[in-house]
Amino acid sequence: MRQLLVECSDPGLIVSLAEEFENVLRQIDFTRAQALHGQLRDLARELGPEFEKAWQGFRLEMPGDGGYPPTFGSRDTVDEEQLKPLLAQAAERGLGQFELRDTLLLPQHGPAPETQEQYVRDLADSIRWGRWEELEIFSRPAELPASMATYRRQIMDEYAGDVLHARARFPTVGHSWVRDSVERLKTALEEVSTRAEAVMEYELIRLDPAEVESNERIRWASLAARLGKEVEKWFLAAEEPLAYIYQRAALVHLVWTECHGWGPARPFLEKRLQALIEQAGTIYTADGVAALRLLYKDMHRSPWDNLDSLLEEEEEEKEKEKAEAKDEETTTNN
Repeated sequence: MRQLLVECSDPGLIVSLAEEFENVLRQIDFTRAQALHGQLRDLARELGPEFEKAWQGFRLEMPGDGGYPPTFGSRDTVDEEQLKPLLAQAAERGLGQFELRDTLLLPQHGPAPETQEQYVRDLADSIRWGRWEELEIFSRPAELPASMATYRRQIMDEYAGDVLHARARFPTVGHSWVRDSVERLKTALEEVSTRAEAVMEYELIRLDPAEVESNERIRWASLAARLGKEVEKWFLAAEEPLAYIYQRAALVHLVWTECHGWGPARPFLEKRLQALIEQAGTIYTADGVAALRLLYKDMHRSPWDNLDSLLEEEEEEKEKEKAEAKDEETTTNN
């Protein structure tokens, strides 16, 4: 689960590997990430006590506030200037290029947050949320295609605008005025919706995706999924410019979210992600493939499933606290 940005949390530092995410999925599994952490620790020890002290608080953790695995975080008071020579030396010795940045997130808790399960979860979250800003997809749900947003605004002005202006002049007051105005506005909006959807469906059929810019194709694919019309045509067009498997998997998740996993788009999207997982099996690490499988599993989870898992975690935590209290009581009695 991704952490929230907490304004009052203690600041810390994050060291992340400056590597294309595709290469991370191909080459860096949990074992390799642990080994990388160990290599940086050994290098710090070699460079001297001050570098060893600066690095000792860092541990593998989920990115949380941007970036993607592997990242190493510390909430200890660390002088950045002591880390820069360490990271420069790591680059010279071929360990990789590293980036250093601030974080305001609380640290991961628990005795062993550095688990393979958590690492796979971090990869899955990075696939799901990672790169959409590069394609100018800044909001969820994805915006309407520009032409359709303009058209619906025009007919909103035509139908709903007249109703609102007429109701503003109507002489009644109080609850009856509100009730009648809402009913009339509802009727107008239903007319707007019917007319807009008819035009949207027509345009989904009429337009040639090759004549549409790549980021706009994603908006058309999202609209196609919501309406259940021309889904395959627009999804494949939106997918075509995406070079990497994880980007195409992220597109599946985005479009699935737009239609809430219902309607004619569902079986197509399921098959598409299954095919991508199979393709990734020959390219990505086992953890990378596991992340795609987890993404597929997450798509089929309902909000109630998430609630159940949180309740289970709370119960496990309570049982753990009870066991610890019992052990402490037994130790005291002895």
